[in-house]
Amino acid sequence: MTKNKVVMLIAASMMLVGPAALNAAPELKETRSTLKLWVELKKLVSEEKNKWVVEKQSLNESINLLKDEIEKIEEAIIEYEAEASSADKVREELVAEENELKQASAIVKNTIVDLEAETLDIVKYLPATLQDKVAILTQRIPKTKREMEASTLSARVMNVIAILTEVEKFNSQLTVVNEIREIKGERVRVDTLYVGLAVAYYVDGTKSEAGYMVPAKGEWKRFEDNTLAADIADAVAMQKREATVRFVDLPITITDVE
Repeated sequence: MTKNKVVMLIAASMMLVGPAALNAAPELKETRSTLKLWVELKKLVSEEKNKWVVEKQSLNESINLLKDEIEKIEEAIIEYEAEASSADKVREELVAEENELKQASAIVKNTIVDLEAETLDIVKYLPATLQDKVAILTQRIPKTKREMEASTLSARVMNVIAILTEVEKFNSQLTVVNEIREIKGERVRVDTLYVGLAVAYYVDGTKSEAGYMVPAKGEWKRFEDNTLAADIADAVAMQKREATVRFVDLPITITDVE
């Protein structure tokens, strides 16, 4: 029942209990009508109260749901702010790292030409077998201004590092190389034992031609000493794992590299 109907019932009730009803005894019919209206009014009031209880419960549930949503939103805001703060910190660290890399890159850019020139100069002192191994890397080093502009800084640095890595590897181990050498006007096949980049010993297959070599620019200096043939051959065989390991007495000459 609507509010308008409630108002009409109340108005009707007041009219029925007006001055006329107070001054004269109401007739039975009017009394019954009045009671009927009153009962309906009470019923309407009761229904409205029940509706209000239901609506109030529904409103409370809605309020609780909204409170939960607000709490979730507040938690999400706090989490977002924490993540944002963390992201800002990471961003600052990345920016600082980027600046350091830029500074390092600028230093390398200013020195790469000298590094490349020094590396190419080092290659000239390497034995032929090692020069052949780094030949491709050596060719990648730009020699002209145009080649330098066409190559990236990272590629140029990697070339230098790759060459020096191979040089360091060779210098840290014993290496046996079978190669052709010109001895007494003839081309002779010999086994050469390189002791890093300090000294090398060679001997031919007949153990009649032998000697040692020391680093020099362009080509290592060779010193003949056939008396070392047997010992050098034993050292070569041991390095190839073709003989039992034992001490071999071989001379080492330290000279200034030219």
